[in-house]
Amino acid sequence: MHFLLAMMLTRLLLLLCLTGHVFAKEPPDVDCLVVHLKYVHCSWNKEGTPEVNYTFYGWFQGANVSSECPSYLSENNINTGCNQPYGLLNRFNTFYTRLVQENQSPKEKEHNLKTKVKFNPPTNLTVQYGADSNLWLNWTQTSPNCVESQVRYRINKGDWAPSFVSLGKQNYCLNLPSRSSLYELQVRSKMGYSCGDSIFWSDWSEPVVWGSNNSTDPVTNSSMSVWTPVLYAVGAFILIILVMMLLHHERIRIIFIPVVPKPSPNLQNIEDWFKFPKSLKEGLNYNERPCPVREYCHVRQSDSESSDCSTCSVTTDQTDCSVFIPVNELDLSTPCSSSISQF
Repeated sequence: MHFLLAMMLTRLLLLLCLTGHVFAKEPPDVDCLVVHLKYVHCSWNKEGTPEVNYTFYGWFQGANVSSECPSYLSENNINTGCNQPYGLLNRFNTFYTRLVQENQSPKEKEHNLKTKVKFNPPTNLTVQYGADSNLWLNWTQTSPNCVESQVRYRINKGDWAPSFVSLGKQNYCLNLPSRSSLYELQVRSKMGYSCGDSIFWSDWSEPVVWGSNNSTDPVTNSSMSVWTPVLYAVGAFILIILVMMLLHHERIRIIFIPVVPKPSPNLQNIEDWFKFPKSLKEGLNYNERPCPVREYCHVRQSDSESSDCSTCSVTTDQTDCSVFIPVNELDLSTPCSSSISQF
């Protein structure tokens, strides 16, 4: 008798398990966030795709509870999420969710969505070389007065360098970029502290490229960048040759770097003022005899008898520089003073 009773209980338990009336899994947990200030996205597949379909209800505090999810997300015909309509300021109110499955107790949960806002990646990215020789990146994001942004860039496929942008700005300046390098830039955004700081950043935008491989840059000259080091090398070689010539050729050095004479109280010879080569010194002659020169005053023939003969001398000292000046060549009406100069 007891054996038959035990067999009947065992079959009853197996039947209940198969029909799902007992030992059924608890409904999965629900996670929600506001997407781009357009809708509330809720999902319940964090631990994998559920085995059964659930009915989802979501509403903000003070709203109607009876409306079911208008737009389900599914995988293999199993509901895994819901996109719920969103009002502009609703995220500051409590959001309630209810997950229901037939013959199971519903699972309800409260959500604080104030810090759970995720934007779509920024759009309309443009990069251009400005008149100030800086690189300017511009983009577009919704609610710009409430958005904080982060820019990252890398040069020639190197490591990314991040940089934060002030609240409300939708542009970024990269100072004095090199035209011979390749720049990649990306942007992401999140809700700023002034509008309820969010813990979620948007995904990174598509990268924009500028630099040596940018065909839209009209002034980039790749051939010039190749010849620049060659020109530097040739210029350095020519400079070295000139220095060697100045060091080893004294005549050339005197032409480019003349020697400043240094007078001395014991100087006896003017040649000591200059550092001439020996070959030049032999060709110079400073031993010429001085030549006295006198100016003569010519008078008329009629006045010659009354004039002082000492002022009518017609020749100089008997040297190699003596000059004979005829008395009757010129007729000057005014006397001239005599002077002596020496070369």
